[in-house]
Amino acid sequence: MKILDLKGSAYERGVKQGKEMREDYINMLNEFFSSEMWKENKPGGLPDSVIKLAMRILGVSMTKKSVKTATPAQLARVEGLAAGLGISRAFCWGLQFMEILFCEAGKSLAAPEMGCTQLHATPASTADGKPLLARNYDFPNMLKPYQLVRRDTPSEAGRLATISLTQAPLAGTHQGMNEAGLAIAANNARLWKGPDFRYKGVPYMLIMMELLETCRTVAEAADKMANFPARANTGFFGMMDESGDCCVVEFTSSRAAVRRPDERGVIAQTNHYLNMKDANLPDGTYWTVKGMEGLEYAESTLKRYEAAYRLMSENAGKITVDTLKSILRDHSAGNGSGTDCTVCCHGLTGGTLASTIFDIKERTAWVADGHPCESEYVKIPFKG
Repeated sequence: MKILDLKGSAYERGVKQGKEMREDYINMLNEFFSSEMWKENKPGGLPDSVIKLAMRILGVSMTKKSVKTATPAQLARVEGLAAGLGISRAFCWGLQFMEILFCEAGKSLAAPEMGCTQLHATPASTADGKPLLARNYDFPNMLKPYQLVRRDTPSEAGRLATISLTQAPLAGTHQGMNEAGLAIAANNARLWKGPDFRYKGVPYMLIMMELLETCRTVAEAADKMANFPARANTGFFGMMDESGDCCVVEFTSSRAAVRRPDERGVIAQTNHYLNMKDANLPDGTYWTVKGMEGLEYAESTLKRYEAAYRLMSENAGKITVDTLKSILRDHSAGNGSGTDCTVCCHGLTGGTLASTIFDIKERTAWVADGHPCESEYVKIPFKG
């Protein structure tokens, strides 16, 4: 996985990412639009040229305007990224908008599966009293070669340095940690379009980048996230800071709730709501993705959660980085084999693309590129 060290203004850091990742972006786009997954799920069988035009229009009208108002620093980053990639700003906004679409549920969920499993161990639950945050990032398999780790040092006053993970053409992040010791990880929720899900707003990966650059504690970040005025897509932000304060913010476009660790000091999160249960898709919603026909949507998230939470609870009080590596490699829900329903996710079209553990006290990331059951974790320091 590539590691980029980015310094300067938001625009300058966007430009550098774009230049460094331009070839990867071109390859990713070509692979995406020629994939069977896209051919099976493209809307209405429209030509790709029409789809790309729609992306430009929706990106500007639904995403750019909201970002400009709510997070102007992230607007500058997206526009720098467009310059670095050598594409129009409108199309770059369309790429950011695509994140929102990945959280929309169709009637039968005819789209690529995605999961992600978070593990949070507060100081009370670890062997040495250090806070640890871990996560498996599950997404379409084709995106695995186009991931990167960024180490950002902003030049703007008041902006914090960060380490974060993302995909080649995206300005936001799905997991990161800042110099103050605040770490955040995101999981998707897929909902019907309506009061809890809308197209217009700021994609949550850009919101996370804003939180990491401006917040020092969980209390500050959780409050900002719960009260953010322009959320679009839906999901779960698990967060922990150096003091060990920890929570999961469950959110939709219109509401949010905060969930705390149990009495043992651990918490797990997959892709269903535990506080706002009425936001979950109804029972009887099934996937129609090739290889997942007949699988109920909630089956994977429920089985991954059961395994993750059980293993965290069993190890509470003695959890280490190695403990988390073992849990992130777990295949118990598949009777020892990796499946769509295991913490280390192995699906036909999607699975675990990266596995990351943040040692918050040490400001260190442990990253496995691909399935952690097949990959070794590499230690990445906060600064190069």
